[in-house]
Amino acid sequence: WSALTEFSRGTVTQKAGYAAARFSLADPLKLIVGARYTDWKVDGAESGVAYTSRQKETTPYAGLVYTISDVWSTYVSYTDIFQPQTARTRSGAYLDPVIGKSYEAGVKAAWFDDRLNASLSVFRIEQDNVAQATTEFVPGTTETAYVAAQGTVSRGFEFEVNGELAPGWNGTFGASRYVAKDAGGADINSQLPQTTLKLYTSYTPRSLTELTFGGGVNWQNRIYYVDATYGRFEQDAYALVSAFARYRLSDAFTVQANLNNLLDKTYYAQIYGYGAWGEPRSGSLSFTWSF
Repeated sequence: WSALTEFSRGTVTQKAGYAAARFSLADPLKLIVGARYTDWKVDGAESGVAYTSRQKETTPYAGLVYTISDVWSTYVSYTDIFQPQTARTRSGAYLDPVIGKSYEAGVKAAWFDDRLNASLSVFRIEQDNVAQATTEFVPGTTETAYVAAQGTVSRGFEFEVNGELAPGWNGTFGASRYVAKDAGGADINSQLPQTTLKLYTSYTPRSLTELTFGGGVNWQNRIYYVDATYGRFEQDAYALVSAFARYRLSDAFTVQANLNNLLDKTYYAQIYGYGAWGEPRSGSLSFTWSF
């Protein structure tokens, strides 16, 4: 092996502060407003040349919550987006911070003294300078070069219900879907799943309260990645099943067994630049002592 070469060195310093206020505009209507101030700075050296990059920004946010009844409530929210990033372009320059706006609206419900909860939200996120990888490298390094996507719009929904379905029986079901495209209508971050489903449940027998067992499944849709040199790579939709059992030996001591990828599904955990196999069937046994 040849001697190691240091391509870059740097120190990132971030200072931030925020303030928030809550107002009761009417008995069922509440207003939340606030802002965050960010001072982000990086000092470093690239191929022996010192550089400094600094960004300062104030991002406001606001939300309204309306209580419809003891069970139902609804809300709307807005926030600015400011996210510094360390990705660099083909010329070696750092990308400008991600900036944008986020809008969200939703409804929530709580039954049986908050033992069962549900929520549904829809959102729209508008962003500029979203980093997208290229097949090139920053000169003199093995660091991937990026381009900044403009006019990126993400929109979708999230749904979740969780809580106690019956005495001793708890469950969670969630679903999410989003679509993200740039100003030209091209998919953004296509290597990430746009649709996901999750279902988990656990049960504690009333006749044997020391024992809890359960399991669940995570599902995601097909993903793909396009390489300018080698073409298109895809990972079909797949589901991963897991299970567990926990037994409380005493008030202080618990033993738990977990099984992951129970059906031993073969899949790629990522296809971003290179493929990486996901973890096959695996298990663990843990002992917990609480004091």
